[in-house]
Amino acid sequence: MDSQVNQELFELAVEQAYDSVLITTAELDLPGPQIIYANDAFCKKTGYSREELIGKTPRILQGPLTDRGVLQRLRQNLENGTRFEDSTVNYRKDGSTYVVHWSISPMRDNEGKITHFVSVQRDVTQTVQLEHFNQRLLEHLAEGVIGINHEGQCTFVNPSAIRILGFPDEDTLIGRCSHDVIHHSHADGSAYPKSECPIHQMLHDGVAPEPWRDYFWSYSDKPVPVEVSATPMRYSSDPVFGGVFIFRDISEQLELEQQLHKAASHDQLTGTYNRRFGDHVLGKEYARVEREESQVAVILADIDHFKDINDTFGHLVGDQILKQFTEVLQSRLRAMDSLIRWGGEEFLIVLPDTDLKGAQTLAEDLCQAIEKNHFEADVDRLTASFGVSLLRAAGSIEASIKQADQALYAAKQSGRNCVIAESS
Repeated sequence: MDSQVNQELFELAVEQAYDSVLITTAELDLPGPQIIYANDAFCKKTGYSREELIGKTPRILQGPLTDRGVLQRLRQNLENGTRFEDSTVNYRKDGSTYVVHWSISPMRDNEGKITHFVSVQRDVTQTVQLEHFNQRLLEHLAEGVIGINHEGQCTFVNPSAIRILGFPDEDTLIGRCSHDVIHHSHADGSAYPKSECPIHQMLHDGVAPEPWRDYFWSYSDKPVPVEVSATPMRYSSDPVFGGVFIFRDISEQLELEQQLHKAASHDQLTGTYNRRFGDHVLGKEYARVEREESQVAVILADIDHFKDINDTFGHLVGDQILKQFTEVLQSRLRAMDSLIRWGGEEFLIVLPDTDLKGAQTLAEDLCQAIEKNHFEADVDRLTASFGVSLLRAAGSIEASIKQADQALYAAKQSGRNCVIAESS
């Protein structure tokens, strides 16, 4: 009685199962195994009735898109009496297709002889379509995408990642530590310790870092500026088993940012700093004077009789004079010095770590260089006047510039083409 109840419960469970269940005989030679049982789910999925299925071979579900390699592996497993799992395309009665995942196991009698095969099947069409969609999406993304395991080894590389970094193919990256291959050094070539790498830290602590800018190294061993975001991969609360990072080449963006920065901070005609950025330079240097008690000198330079040049020769010649004038000044300044177009033909030079005497000496050298320089052919002779002062912590920026301006005015009153330093 118990055996009969158990049998009925088993049949009820199989009949009401979500997955398709098919039982066949064990003959493998043509015409092949015959279907002796199909549950309701199988019938609904294929469109065949039980009457149409019983006695037929499962080959009625196959068609042109059914993977022959899968069928060959299936036969080998069944001949060896081992369980088989794989996916392929099946055909319904109406000719439409779906992707099925097979799990086929042999059934044995008490003597161990295979008498039947039982197949549990699940429609995985949507899952496969989603996987294909995701794959196509990754392949067509403009951004580079690299998947890594918990040791940082590359497990997936999309075509854009290969293109951005100039690698010949994914095989040159798969299985290799991403940090060692593309993230081993800073842009200047200095070592980039793995312990400081945001991607390595993410694998260690499981926390996604904020998107950041960095440099990856190309196949040709050149640094590529990139913007990166990274995400750890884990199942629920399990430990991190890997991660994925997405990056894009920002070379053009950085160039544009530099151009915008230069446009905002530089004078368009002369290429020197503009007045607005000059205020920033002065503020930074004044803060250093207050903090470190260092000396910073300023020089105001003004072209003599520049209005007469514009009135006589025109503004085009005047503009050329301004550009040549700044070139002479810049050629004698240090990298740390700043040349600022303060207004019109007036220029401010900021000299860190320079005392009043040193600034005066430089101004005299500049004064002589301007007088000796060959300018625009129509201008016979060009000179400039210079006023020198110091940024003083006890005063203010405005007071220091005013002192330099007063010294410049005194130079103009003294006949021009000379240097006057503020009185101590």
